[in-house]
Amino acid sequence: MSLETEDIIKGCKEGNRRCQDALVQKFAPGLLSLCMRYTSDKESAKDALQECFLNAFRYMHTYEGKGSFEGWLKRIAVTSSVTHQKKFRKIYFEDITEAATWSYAEVPEIYSKIGKEEIMELLSKLPQSLYLVFNLYVVEGYQHNEIAELLNITESTSRAALCKARNRLAELVRKQNGAVVAQAS
Repeated sequence: MSLETEDIIKGCKEGNRRCQDALVQKFAPGLLSLCMRYTSDKESAKDALQECFLNAFRYMHTYEGKGSFEGWLKRIAVTSSVTHQKKFRKIYFEDITEAATWSYAEVPEIYSKIGKEEIMELLSKLPQSLYLVFNLYVVEGYQHNEIAELLNITESTSRAALCKARNRLAELVRKQNGAVVAQAS
């Protein structure tokens, strides 16, 4: 018999080991994929995932049932992953000016024609600082003040990094599109 999420949450709040195991079994695969987006390798992702579950169990009493439980866990996983990465790899934002000189990239029409795998491939070509801000803002839905706090940067640096990431992605898409057009000719 499998437990429903509400029963798992209730049991975890009571310290029930069976419910804690059920929580890990139910959410670990998806959260591991999420952790891998923010860490450098699978072992780091596993370490971040373990930290995520430790924090989830530690702060389970703070979850009040408002909003998605999975969303609550994902935020913990992202924070654990970024924190883990910062422990072992310096994230450089020096090349990102805080001046409001960045303009948003014009989005090439090919964006609508490329798949998730191709987008992830293009994202992987971004410098880590741009990748992190783009992912946190666009994919996870974090606000610039939250990104700034998590990465220990200013909000304007977060905004500038997002603009730079979008510009770089647009450039990469145009280059890819040019290569595709050239190959088709």
